[in-house]
Amino acid sequence: MEFTIQQADLSYALSTALASVPSKSTMPILSTVLLEAEGDTLRITGTDLDVTTSITVPATVKSPGRAAVQARHFADAVRKLPRDLVKVGDDGQGRVSIEYGKGKGRSAVPRQNDQEYPALPTVKADSKASIEGPALARLIARSAYAVSGDETRPVLNGVYVQAEGKQVSFVATDGHRLARAMRKGDFGGLGKQAVIIPAKTIQALGRLAAEATSPVEVAVSTQRNHVAFHLRIGQNDVTVYSRLLEGPFPNYEQVIPKSNPKTMTVGRLELREALDRVATHSDNITHQVRFAVAPSQVRLSVNTADVGAGEETVDAQYDGDELELGYNANYLLDILKTIETEKVVFRLNTPISAGIVEPEGALSDAAEEILCLIMPLRLPEPATV
Repeated sequence: MEFTIQQADLSYALSTALASVPSKSTMPILSTVLLEAEGDTLRITGTDLDVTTSITVPATVKSPGRAAVQARHFADAVRKLPRDLVKVGDDGQGRVSIEYGKGKGRSAVPRQNDQEYPALPTVKADSKASIEGPALARLIARSAYAVSGDETRPVLNGVYVQAEGKQVSFVATDGHRLARAMRKGDFGGLGKQAVIIPAKTIQALGRLAAEATSPVEVAVSTQRNHVAFHLRIGQNDVTVYSRLLEGPFPNYEQVIPKSNPKTMTVGRLELREALDRVATHSDNITHQVRFAVAPSQVRLSVNTADVGAGEETVDAQYDGDELELGYNANYLLDILKTIETEKVVFRLNTPISAGIVEPEGALSDAAEEILCLIMPLRLPEPATV
């Protein structure tokens, strides 16, 4: 194997494939990436057996071949090279050689047994779809933050993707909050479908979709319980393969309040900044901040023993009786970061019932909608500064 490639292309491809390489594994081969040089391209693959990322980049191939190398070490070595042509090949001693700096520099890394590297998954699609990369990135960003990290409930460790007709919804919940991002459009044959995509896959896909220069092609195989995403980023082809999470996702629509009669409208950035400041003094576990909602304002306050106290008032419009609620500030900040409108609307009921947070008015893309649900925390005695 011998090929020449731009350092920037090689480094980018390695960092992309690394998204699927586990930090620890009982199988040493999974700590490697597979290099495959053929024709005028180099393909680099990383996998943890559940999620596989494969990227193809332009290269000048003198001798086709393949090699498995320790992923993080090789990526780190390449990252530090000058931004110029790099020649990669076999050094005849069981290592992969790297020449750089117009022949002034040379290094080598050990090869692993590439025959042990897992084969790329095959996805025999029973449904296919296509979605623009930026739209997919927005759907992911507006939902994935609410994924649960509780491994005792694995169905909540991913994003529930539900398609029906000309609408697709991305839903995530950890039992304390829920995020649903929706988009209407023609997705090219997804039909009626519901799958749970693991959080690791969703996070890697979100980063890639934001850079995509082509629509993202989606292939779902419910029989084999796999999904594949294919996209282009400039001259590079990227495919992400993933297992799907098994099990029924909770009926999330049952927990969304049908009628929350009290409405508060507040400036999104003003609330976000005030909440961030006040939450500095909140409890390190609950991150609770007290919200005292009145007709023309909402007062945020915290008084935590051994941590500190803070209070700030934000202008608001409110049409109900005065209300005091407690919220996990981190959960609410996550919501406010994903909404783009100037103002947000809180639909409230009682201090112990779920609240809804939505954008005021339409989003920049009128085909999209966001709904966020957050459960309140039980309040202690009133906070004072």
